[in-house]
Amino acid sequence: RDAMVKINDRHEFPPTIDLGDFLSEDADRSQPWTYVLHGVLVHSGDLHSGHYFGLLRPTIEDVWYRFDDDRVVPVAPGEVFEEYYGGDLAVPGARGRPAVKRFTNAYMLVYIREALRDDVLGGEAPVPAHLLRRVQEDRAEEERRQREREELATTVPVKVVSDAQFSRHQAFDLSYFDQRQPADNALFVERMPRDMPLRAFIAHYAARTGQAPDSFRLWIMVGRVNKTVRCEAPLVGATMDLTLAQVLENRMPRWTELRLYCEPRTATSPADFLENKPSSRLSMVHAKFFDTALYQMRGVGSLYVQADQHVRDIIPELRALAGLSPQTPITLYEEVKPALVEEMNTALTFQSAEIQSGDIICFQITDADALRVPAFFDEVQHRISVRFVPRTPRADEEYGSTGSTPEPAPLVLTASSKTPYDQVAQWLAERVDMHDPLKLRFYTVSPTGQPRQAVRRTPTAALADMLPNAMFIQPALNSEGLQEFTVMYERLEVDIVQIESMRSIRVTYVGRTMRDETVLDVLVPKAGSVKALMEATYAKVDQLLRAQRGADVQPLSLRYYEVGCHRITNILTGDELMSSICTTGLTEIVAELCTSDMLPTSAIDTDSSRHVEVFHFYRGLTHAHSLPFMFAILPNEVWSDTWERLQRKLGMSEM
Repeated sequence: RDAMVKINDRHEFPPTIDLGDFLSEDADRSQPWTYVLHGVLVHSGDLHSGHYFGLLRPTIEDVWYRFDDDRVVPVAPGEVFEEYYGGDLAVPGARGRPAVKRFTNAYMLVYIREALRDDVLGGEAPVPAHLLRRVQEDRAEEERRQREREELATTVPVKVVSDAQFSRHQAFDLSYFDQRQPADNALFVERMPRDMPLRAFIAHYAARTGQAPDSFRLWIMVGRVNKTVRCEAPLVGATMDLTLAQVLENRMPRWTELRLYCEPRTATSPADFLENKPSSRLSMVHAKFFDTALYQMRGVGSLYVQADQHVRDIIPELRALAGLSPQTPITLYEEVKPALVEEMNTALTFQSAEIQSGDIICFQITDADALRVPAFFDEVQHRISVRFVPRTPRADEEYGSTGSTPEPAPLVLTASSKTPYDQVAQWLAERVDMHDPLKLRFYTVSPTGQPRQAVRRTPTAALADMLPNAMFIQPALNSEGLQEFTVMYERLEVDIVQIESMRSIRVTYVGRTMRDETVLDVLVPKAGSVKALMEATYAKVDQLLRAQRGADVQPLSLRYYEVGCHRITNILTGDELMSSICTTGLTEIVAELCTSDMLPTSAIDTDSSRHVEVFHFYRGLTHAHSLPFMFAILPNEVWSDTWERLQRKLGMSEM
């Protein structure tokens, strides 16, 4: 076939060459014209792909090095020649077998005149300052990584949550232990030596937080099967002599970090607070109060309950923790697991309610009209931060606002991803000074920041439908620990309800030559015939040509056809139904300008010509590409004239 190929035939090259025989008679021969090989540039692969590397001899000595990306290794002088001559590689002892094809060979040689080698090589050249700085930075970075590796092997991350963080935590559990934890409510986080005794860590933690070592005790936190992280048992007694690594391995061997809760000592704490664990019939539970007026959840502390004690017995203590009056009615809920918060039956005992140490009880003032704790947690679980940025419509799009009003700066909405579409549109319309929220259209955004498909407004559409698929993007977290997304919006001249009753068809308009292509987005009713598409396309093409040429535009004659896989699949007459075209997403519509200058004068206004499809292909007929078109074949026309018309249609110069 007529195609470029890489030649891998054997081409030998000598270590030295004498060019004296090729000089003119009056050339300077005071020094020999012998050249010595000092560089071989090699390509391994074929015409379309491969790998480049170099073999260099940097000094007069016959010592060679292979420079291959970031690796520099010495090579034997013999390898420089035979290995890279190219050609087939004979297999020893394999008589009758074909030789092995080789695709690695030299493509450029560097020779230095032997008499001038000392001047060219120049001895030891000073290393540039920027290279020295780069080497020093690389060494410093490698040392830093080595220290990090050693630190990872000899230390363990310790995270401690106290009532200070618990009181400001708005979500599930006592706190977050990852990037979702807000920066203004940070936990105590330090890497500590793995062999550090727990007793020593308590002293260290007390000093760092300004507490007395006997004013608190630490609880080990574990992960439960229901995906919660809760307190399990206080670290007292003999546990104090264990190392941090032993504490972690005994309780949560699969975790890479030690999570602890700091329980403060109070006036009601037992005398053996630091020595013994609570009895098996006594459980420590945490309490959260949901303030419906402030729409805020806050931790109010912890309390101990007996297994045979009724749930209603702690209501007075809960009121006191929240600062409520003794007569205030409250409703209690248990945080069972994420997305499951159940109202508690206060007539049950804590044993019957299956309450154990580390469980969390939420409560709120009883109010039939107020938001309930489960709804609040659902909103918090789906809460995200969304930046709304304007999208500039293309000039060929219909119904996009073309005014010169400057667009506002990006707007940020913090809300649940379940927020209804209309509520989001109303919120944005109020901030961009639009009276009708239905004249806003939203677009999902690709990871590169480009708008993707428009978001459809349906009865069940929500803010989540405006976000990119979680499979293709990993959102960043803001300072509040919320996932950040970007959504584009566009102002419309007509409301989105009318637009969504229409169908957007992408039409490629082809002018006098196949090089004259313009892509148009045409909106037509979903129901009806293709004639409506033809009329709308005609109007857009006429508008396009008038913008290019002014008012001097003759009536147009357009031919329409449907193209799939770079072949014409259907010539449209206008009687087809809109539902029958472009149904698979693999076809497109082409509107071709019919011009009389493509035919000789004698052929115009005659029916003697016939049209054939012309399409482009590479190598084989199955490798079609570009747009096909219809071409007139005239009877009695000589081939040279046909070829000239075809060249004009393709926009090609004479060949």
